Amino acid sequence: MNGLLTLPSFYNQFPSINTSTPELDDKNATLQGTTVALYEVGAAFGALACFFFGERYGRKWTTFGAAVTVLIGVIIQASSFQLAQLIVARIVTGLGVGAFTATIPTWVGESSEAHQRGLLIMLEAGAAIFGVMFVGWLEFGFYFIRQNQVSWRFPIAFQAVFALIVMSMVPFLEESPRWLLSQDRTAEATTVLSKLENESPDSELIAARVAVIRNSIELDSRGHSSNPFARTPNGHLPRTLIAIGINILAQMSGVNVITFYSNTIFQQDLHYSAITSRIISACLQTWQFLMATSSVFLIDRFGRRKLLMFGAFFMCIANAGLAGLQSHADNRTAAGCSLIFYFMALAAFPIGLFLIPFLYSSEIAPLRIRTKVTAMSGCSNWLFNFLVAEITPTAFKSIGWKYYLVYVCTNLLTLVFVYLLLPETRDRTLEDIDAFFLGAKNWLQPVKVAKTMPPGVAEEFDLKEKVDPSAGERVEDAGEKRKSLA
Repeated sequence: MNGLLTLPSFYNQFPSINTSTPELDDKNATLQGTTVALYEVGAAFGALACFFFGERYGRKWTTFGAAVTVLIGVIIQASSFQLAQLIVARIVTGLGVGAFTATIPTWVGESSEAHQRGLLIMLEAGAAIFGVMFVGWLEFGFYFIRQNQVSWRFPIAFQAVFALIVMSMVPFLEESPRWLLSQDRTAEATTVLSKLENESPDSELIAARVAVIRNSIELDSRGHSSNPFARTPNGHLPRTLIAIGINILAQMSGVNVITFYSNTIFQQDLHYSAITSRIISACLQTWQFLMATSSVFLIDRFGRRKLLMFGAFFMCIANAGLAGLQSHADNRTAAGCSLIFYFMALAAFPIGLFLIPFLYSSEIAPLRIRTKVTAMSGCSNWLFNFLVAEITPTAFKSIGWKYYLVYVCTNLLTLVFVYLLLPETRDRTLEDIDAFFLGAKNWLQPVKVAKTMPPGVAEEFDLKEKVDPSAGERVEDAGEKRKSLA
């Protein structure tokens, strides 16, 4: 929507969201914000739907259903002639995208080795931001036929290509082995694990891996509750609130002020031309893609905690800089300098705050309630995404540059939240992460436990190597240690 909101053929079709002049801005800003933001409402409900359907249908077919939903939404959106139709279509498209974000990081994480999990999920971040960058340049190209409706209908319709690719690929992918074991489908889980490990299904390595995952499921079931807010021995309540909290704070970093409204800000507030505004916006998204790609190589070197704090710290600086410079928006030099802080924000966010909250939520959630926790955390992420998109036009109209100071405060809060409550999960198996909370006596202790607890609490041998005949005994010993922690 960022590249469409100032496009003549678009607001001629939907004049009630045209804010191209001060008079129209006063009249239509709220409706424009609602139109943009209701996509996030759809995404929030799409993520929340996984709370009810994700565990029933698994990671694979939930993803397939999400792709079908996106395709339907795109078809309705690209054929819109009334604002109501466009809004409904954006909500439907959002339903599918929200389900993607609640499901795919979990699916990848449950199918990955501990040392690969961060890299593989951050590849998803790079791919997602590639899409944002791609559409920025696509819309820039179509801007030059701006008097024809193809300039906005084609970029919207092009989304269908990616939904069709997902639909064609998913049937050939393997289901999460951990989900299969949680459903007592041991034979299927063993087959999937043997493919992932490139081992025979009856090998000792696969038997050991199955035993470790089963042991974790058994320990979690001793909490006697599948309620994610229950006070269980392995910490359902704190883990759920941490997952929801970090997703809320990531969206309150202020990045979506730039993502959704950069063209509008550059044209109407900083007085750049329409073409220059689009070039700058597309360059920002290209820069964001490069930074998201770099995060693939940083995530398993520096860990989740450091990158989250890095993202929050530099988003704080970026918002403070934008507040200071845009308090003198009539000064052309100040307007130009503000671009430095836009580029800083779109480096800090993809490295630290874009997909790590989704990754982290799926990592710290116990297998028994993982789908519910990732659904609620994904829903929270999208709801606060909606909040920012909804209030931004009105906020700029009401308080101008002071709006950025709100995000200075929220990013400082994120720093404190991460430092106190989020244990490091780098290079830890999902079963080891369970042990952080099993061994903690209060909400602040998992951070300390993670620093002091040696790897391999759940597995006392290296699963990347072939196991020896004593593997079964060693898995039992690891299980006894986990029981003592519980």
